[in-house]
Amino acid sequence: MTERRPRGTASGMRSRHIGRRPKEAAAKQSIKEAKRKQRQRIVMRNRAIFGAGCIAVAALVIFLLIKLFGFILDLGKTAETTTITFNSDGKVVFEEVVDFDTDTYSKSDLKSESKDLIEAFNKKQGKDVVSLDRVKMKKDKVYVKSTYDSPEVYTSFTTYETFDDTYENAVEAGYKFANIFSQVKDGKKSQGQILDAASLFVGKRVAIVNENCTVVVPGTIEYVSDSSTEIVDASTVKIAPKDGNEDATETVYIIYNTNTKK
Repeated sequence: MTERRPRGTASGMRSRHIGRRPKEAAAKQSIKEAKRKQRQRIVMRNRAIFGAGCIAVAALVIFLLIKLFGFILDLGKTAETTTITFNSDGKVVFEEVVDFDTDTYSKSDLKSESKDLIEAFNKKQGKDVVSLDRVKMKKDKVYVKSTYDSPEVYTSFTTYETFDDTYENAVEAGYKFANIFSQVKDGKKSQGQILDAASLFVGKRVAIVNENCTVVVPGTIEYVSDSSTEIVDASTVKIAPKDGNEDATETVYIIYNTNTKK
């Protein structure tokens, strides 16, 4: 006779076997879910890093574009009146604005003549110390911008007396501070008076101009010659004769401090 196994035993073994499989499946599922969440965290982290990098790059691009557009706009600016700007690097920028008869003279003629004068001067100096930056016409006005390596070069080229250095060097160069000076505060001139330059101007910078024009210095103006001057802003002075005679000029002293420029 065939021996039959007890049903209970067979049934019991089957039930134990079946009982383990769901547990193993759940464990595998848990591991799989944990790995999925880990991958998700890594992806989210990488996205965050990438996003932050994109934001940083975008910010840099925007900053550079703003700088570029600012530079382009600045290149396009022209002075409203004839202006001498003393730069902190020692160079002098001259922007000349004068009436121009377009019926008898052209822009190309003016540019060509200006270039010829500058080239001849540079050749004589043995190096390029003057550059022609721009020539522009607007209605009956002409705008010419040029740059000079130093006030001495500007004086030599234009024959106009110009100086920009320390008070001590100005005294050594022979300049006399006997003018009547006005103190400048908050964009306004005080009443002119004779000052003790030897004590008040020590350690300061001095710009000296003998020309009817606007003057810009790389600092804050503290004192200025009282006669024929008007304060435009903290670093700008307009020089003009009171009687309106543009052919009459006088030497103007501008005392400024580079440590207090705003």
